[in-house]
Amino acid sequence: MSGVMCDLAIIGGGLSGGLIALAARRAQPERRILIIEAAPALGGAHLWSFIDSDIGPEEKALLQPLVNFGWRDFAVVFPNYKRALPFPFYSLRSDRFDEALREAMPAESILTGRRATGVSADGVILEDGTMISAHGVVDARGPGDLSLLDLHYRKFVGYELTLDGPHSVRRATLIDAAADPAEGFQYMAMLPIENDRLFIEDVRYEAWPDLDMTDHGNRIVNHAARFGWRIRSSARGQAGILPIALGGDFADYWNSGGVGVAKVGLRAGLFHPVTGNSLADAARTALMIATAQDWSGAALHGMLQEHAAKCWAQRDYYRRFARRMLRDMEPAQGYTVLQSLYAMDADLIARFHGMRLGWADRLALSMGEGPMPVSAIFRG
Repeated sequence: MSGVMCDLAIIGGGLSGGLIALAARRAQPERRILIIEAAPALGGAHLWSFIDSDIGPEEKALLQPLVNFGWRDFAVVFPNYKRALPFPFYSLRSDRFDEALREAMPAESILTGRRATGVSADGVILEDGTMISAHGVVDARGPGDLSLLDLHYRKFVGYELTLDGPHSVRRATLIDAAADPAEGFQYMAMLPIENDRLFIEDVRYEAWPDLDMTDHGNRIVNHAARFGWRIRSSARGQAGILPIALGGDFADYWNSGGVGVAKVGLRAGLFHPVTGNSLADAARTALMIATAQDWSGAALHGMLQEHAAKCWAQRDYYRRFARRMLRDMEPAQGYTVLQSLYAMDADLIARFHGMRLGWADRLALSMGEGPMPVSAIFRG
């Protein structure tokens, strides 16, 4: 191909880019949409999870057909207590994500194994020289220049395990920090899939971005052994490093991903400052783009920059929460901030995950054994 024309070109077929393509195709099927991904499959190798209260009805309608697993509630486990929280919890796998996009879109609209080397507000140049002319372009390829942000990192490695016999896990476990970590801020997560199948993930927060796969793997094996489970085999796995932004200049970071180019996901700074998760933001921005009538590069850039800048400003409290957890505490004690959070009212916890805390919530988080100092109420 020497040239291609489309209404909307999406660069990056991960979570953010894929949801834009899916939502836009459903909302405006008469318009031509292209999704361009350097890897051979859309979505990579991931298992994304979200709490029902994280998203609204429209976002849930977008995500529901992609869900592989669901649980009526989820648990957190800490040295001082364990607790079930009454909110449905869902997970979707990247293989289902890829399948759904290929079902929804014409084959010629998905360009996998194609790397973008040049990007502007209304055009893309691919590595093989193909030139794509678009009414508008959205860049969803991942982070911009992370050196412009003050960062910690949330690192995770997880595997879907088949056990020799049944396990006793009946609900999704978001955090299991029952074994007080001696070396750093780390915990396990568990998702029961079948009676003899579990997804177990080792999660840790650290100040450096290196990932030690062997160490993570050993902790998963040891965690299974702690419950007396024998692992028969392992299947799908995932590994990743998410930035946890404690501060930084939003405008400089936005421009580092391409001046004048519309951006979403990590490239736009749209992720939860404490967990690093971007699924709820990805669903919201997908619907914003899908329902916009003007897909010109300038209009998309203006809309998404304004949205991302507003989100960055509104999330200052959460960045201060992350600094409290990761800077003010010794690494092995960082989990105590989460332990205090998850002892609070269940609806407050849901609002924390959904980044909808009000002033009364901030006050509650600063009273008694709450995780934040009183001074945090009045800033941001």
